[in-house]
Amino acid sequence: MAAGPAQHTRAAQHASATRHSGAAQPELASGGLPATNARVTALEAAVAALRADLTAEIAARQAADARITAALNAEIAARQAADAALAAQIAAMQTTVFSAEGTATNISNATVTVASRTVPAGSYFILAAVQMANGLPAGDANARCVMRADGNLLADTSDSSPAAQHHRPVGQFAGFDDVCTPAGTYSSGSTVTVQVDCSESNGDNGGLNASVQIAAIKVDGLQ
Repeated sequence: MAAGPAQHTRAAQHASATRHSGAAQPELASGGLPATNARVTALEAAVAALRADLTAEIAARQAADARITAALNAEIAARQAADAALAAQIAAMQTTVFSAEGTATNISNATVTVASRTVPAGSYFILAAVQMANGLPAGDANARCVMRADGNLLADTSDSSPAAQHHRPVGQFAGFDDVCTPAGTYSSGSTVTVQVDCSESNGDNGGLNASVQIAAIKVDGLQ
């Protein structure tokens, strides 16, 4: 049966309504384009704020790193300066010691230079270790050792004060053994010859054995 004009009109209205209803669904569900634009704008503003915060954080960290680097460099420079100052102090405190040693045996009625050393010009504290012994089985060895600088007498073993009777530098019989440490100071503008001379003056079958070590310590000055 053929449709009448009224039926065609209703069908056309139904199709048109269906089309309009389908097109309106997205806008109704999302709130429409204005709402979407607002959300995009908010997101863009949030991203911009995050970028600004990140930029500020990077700048703050770089500034902190710069401060730490500057402080570290200053600490390194201070330590290097302190090390240099300490090295200079150590160098100034270093002491030069000139030494010499020697021995002589069977000195009888004679004087012998047992040890000597020539040192540069300057001021010195001079110390010697002197061991004297009568090496012969019998007889009297009258022993004496003196320390000189450029011929000037600095110390004499006969001035020592032995602790025991058998430790005396003079007038001893066979077998005596004595150790003395003469010391003195000396200054000169030219080279200095330091020496220790030992002598035996009795000559009565005695023989003096002498062993000497000299240490000339150079100092900044003498007071």
